[in-house]
Amino acid sequence: MLALAACGSGKEAAPAKKDGGTAAAVPKDAAPDAPRIVDARTRPMPAKVFLHGAGRCGECHEKMYDEWEKSAHARSASSPLFKASAAAAKKQSDLACEPCHTPLLAEAPKDVVASEGVTCDVCHTLREPVPSVNGADFRLAVDDMVKFGPRCDLKDHYFHRMGCSPEHKEAVLCGSCHWWEPGGIPVFTEYKDWRDGPASKAGEPCQSCHMPTTKAALAVGAPVRSGVPDHGLLGSAGDLRKSALALAFVVQDQADQLAVRVVLTNQGAGHHVPAGLPERRIVITVALFDHAGTKVSQKVSARGRVLVDAAGKPAPFWRATKVAEDSRIPPNGDLTWDLTFPPPPGAGAVEVTVEHVVASDELAKELGVTADRFPLVTAKVPFGVKEGGAHAGLPKIVRVEPPRPAMGQQKKKGAR
Repeated sequence: MLALAACGSGKEAAPAKKDGGTAAAVPKDAAPDAPRIVDARTRPMPAKVFLHGAGRCGECHEKMYDEWEKSAHARSASSPLFKASAAAAKKQSDLACEPCHTPLLAEAPKDVVASEGVTCDVCHTLREPVPSVNGADFRLAVDDMVKFGPRCDLKDHYFHRMGCSPEHKEAVLCGSCHWWEPGGIPVFTEYKDWRDGPASKAGEPCQSCHMPTTKAALAVGAPVRSGVPDHGLLGSAGDLRKSALALAFVVQDQADQLAVRVVLTNQGAGHHVPAGLPERRIVITVALFDHAGTKVSQKVSARGRVLVDAAGKPAPFWRATKVAEDSRIPPNGDLTWDLTFPPPPGAGAVEVTVEHVVASDELAKELGVTADRFPLVTAKVPFGVKEGGAHAGLPKIVRVEPPRPAMGQQKKKGAR
C-alpha cells in the first residue's frame, strides 16, 4: 500500500449525513456497481471546524506520532510520486486524488492542517465509511471536539472528547479509500481483494497486519495498556513487505543449459501482491556468475497489474482503458518463472533477488521520478565443474520462508 492511495471521482455528490451516528455494517456481497456516492470535494463545509496538526497531537500521543511520521499516510500529499501523478491525472483526465490524499481540504481549504494529507484528524474524525468502486465514501466529523477510536472504555479529556468507533477495528475504515475503480478500471482493489480472500473469511481485518497491537501508554502520563495499535502501517518493525512472500528456487542441468525455476508464494499477505498503485511491481532478477564471481548474464521479470490505453500501450490509470495483464500473486497463490542460461566454463553460481518497486519503469520515466525499491528476498545456488553430464552440486533447491512478523503481528490460526 504506499505513496499513492485511492483517489475520488468527480461525480455529483449525495447529501452527507449530519447525525453523527456510526455506519451500518456493509454486507460483503453488496453490489459494487450501486454504491452510496459521496464526493468529499462537494460536501457543504461546516461553519466551524476543530482541527489540530499532527505535531500538536504528538505532544500527548508521542508513540503514535513517531510511527505515523514515517508512514505512507504522512507522505500522502507530499511524496514526489503522488504529486507528479496527481498533477498528470488532473491535466489529462477528470480524475482527482484529493478526496483521499488530502480529505481535509474539503472541510477547511485554508487550514494548513489539510496539507498534512492523511493526518491524525482524518482517521480520528472519519465516520460512515462505505467501501465502493467510487472511493472516498466517508464523512469527516470535524465540526465537533470528538476524536474517534476503537476503544470504548476511555473518559473524555480536557483537550478533546472520546468517541467510540467499532469501525476503527474493521476493514471498512480502510476500504473507503483503498477501493477505487473509475470507469471500470481497477486502480485500487486492496479492500476488494481482501474481502474476497481467506483473511476476510478468517475474520482478520486490515488492522491485524497493518496496525499490530502491543502494550503501551495511549498518551503521555497514561497507564500502560494492552491492545495499543501501531500507526506505521507496515507492521511494528516496518517489515510487513518482507513477511509476505516465500521463495522456492531450483537450479538443474538440462541438456547443455542451466534450467532455473523461481516460485514465489504469497503466504503472508491478506491481499494480492503487489498491492496499491497498479504500476507497482514485484521485480525478479536472476543472475548468472562465473567462478570468479563476475556476473556474466542476467534476466529480469516484472510482475503486477498492467493497464494499457486504447492503442494497447502501457498507460497510467488516468489514461488506461483496460487491463492487459494481471500477474499479481493472490493470497495463498503462486507465481512461477522458468528460464535457462548457457552455463559458464567451470564453476559458478545462480542468484535470485526479489524486490518490491513502487512504480513501473514506464511510469517513473513519464513522470520524471525515481521509483523506490525494497529488497524482499534473495538466494544463491553455487555449482561446481561439469562432470559426467552434470555440474557438481546440481540439481539443488533452496527454500526461503518469509520472516515471522514482529511481535504483535501474529495472525490467528487459519488466517494467511
